[in-house]
Amino acid sequence: MHLTRIALLLAALTTQSCVMQTTDPQIQASLLPPTTSIELFQPPADLPELEQLFYLNDKQQQDFLSYFHSAAQAAHPAEQRLYNFLQNKLMYFNYEGANYPAQVAMEQFRGNCMTLALLTSALAQLVNIEVGYKVIYQEPLIDYKDNIFISSNHIRTYLYKEAAPPQKGKMVLQRAALVIDYFPENSDFVGENISSARFHAMLYNNLAADALLQGDSDKAFFLSQKALQQDQTYTPAVNMVALMYHRKKAFAEALQWFDYGMQLQDNQITLLTNYRDLAAKTDNQQLLEKINQQIMSHDDDNPYAWLALAIDAERNQQFSHAKLYYKKLLEKAPYLHNANLALIRLYLQEQNFRAAQKLVEQAIHYAYEPERLKLYNTKLAALKQHRKTMQQRP
Repeated sequence: MHLTRIALLLAALTTQSCVMQTTDPQIQASLLPPTTSIELFQPPADLPELEQLFYLNDKQQQDFLSYFHSAAQAAHPAEQRLYNFLQNKLMYFNYEGANYPAQVAMEQFRGNCMTLALLTSALAQLVNIEVGYKVIYQEPLIDYKDNIFISSNHIRTYLYKEAAPPQKGKMVLQRAALVIDYFPENSDFVGENISSARFHAMLYNNLAADALLQGDSDKAFFLSQKALQQDQTYTPAVNMVALMYHRKKAFAEALQWFDYGMQLQDNQITLLTNYRDLAAKTDNQQLLEKINQQIMSHDDDNPYAWLALAIDAERNQQFSHAKLYYKKLLEKAPYLHNANLALIRLYLQEQNFRAAQKLVEQAIHYAYEPERLKLYNTKLAALKQHRKTMQQRP
């Protein structure tokens, strides 16, 4: 059993510490999703309502509240009590890549990061603790099944301390919070703050991804529609709906949804890539060229968004594209050794030894582990010797 490692970090969150702006679905309220027919899809028997996802039964609520209000916890502030409960009562929580509602998570002590965030939020609601969320970008586990790239968002939950009354003449620039997370790593790329509405949309879209992997495209479609009811500007849900129309060969409808996603503020590489596949399938060369140009000039917040593209390009022997994608990834995450090694391999493959040597020298600056440092130094020595030998040839 894998034991959860919940992080306790007393963090000062300042307006200057995050370069991202909080996502607000109201910003793009003038944009409305397409009105397309749903007759191609068979509605599932039941879909969970949001209240069902957050629901805890009476016994679970009482167990938590008894702990929260116990004499042993009386000296701690509210957010610390909730953290202590998660740390002490759920210390055997088993991390697995599955999405569960709060009640199941509490009963079975298992679930993914979204499940932990959901359970934390459900408990926080019982005692009026303010909760916040951030997207954390991590190197994804990659698995291709039926041409589906399997990845997932990682969420970090923040339990905010009760805000002190503002003092006259002073501006409040920070709020302390406790951080709830499974596997906090220093190399994680911290993304944007997200609203509760977006978090709810992510919950539904994760369930949609589960349904898709189980072969139920119809259920995936309707769960993504539920996600858009929470946040109509959530790009992954728009992407999922477009993909489901694409699978039904309803290309006109898929085109409308991809086009809508392109208008959103946070249109993503994943959506652009799937839109490109549709343009290629319908032999729309003008659209294909336009999307390719946008992909090449795109600056996705998630450095790992380029990883899937690079790997897929390599699989299709599109090595020039793969190099561009790896370079874009390394601009944001130069410490990602798998990407460094992959790009070095591509340079060697085309016998561009100078570029390979330069990249190895750059990668050494981020190789803190002795084994990786040894690997890079070995490669560097071999490249220098090879280039020297090449230069000495008549």
